[in-house]
Amino acid sequence: MTGSTEVAVSAPIADLESDSLLGEFAEGPRLVGTVCDHCGATMIGTRVVCSSCVSRDVSRIALPTDGVLYSFTRLHVGGAGPRVLGYVDLDDGVRTLADLRETTEPLRPDGPVRLATDGDAWFFTPVTGE
Repeated sequence: MTGSTEVAVSAPIADLESDSLLGEFAEGPRLVGTVCDHCGATMIGTRVVCSSCVSRDVSRIALPTDGVLYSFTRLHVGGAGPRVLGYVDLDDGVRTLADLRETTEPLRPDGPVRLATDGDAWFFTPVTGE
């Protein structure tokens, strides 16, 4: 029996380990996101398909710099001092796990936070005086 079978080849999928979540946009450095042009879902990172409806009709966007701290913890490992991690709900509804840096304003759940960068590193800090 001879014959050929056509097999669909999938597009390469972005690797969040090698593709930086920090991108350069007209507004300056921002987290990279993807919006589905079919259902409107917004996701963090570069995607080739929508996580919600599996549409391939997606576009790269800059995510908001402001959000609200959902929850956080301090990890005490080694002698370098604590590493502060938390979940941040961005103003467009995306939730991300991020490094946090404390300022004179203490961290608190439901407190406003803003994206900041230091070279290639990105983190959120409490918003002061707003």
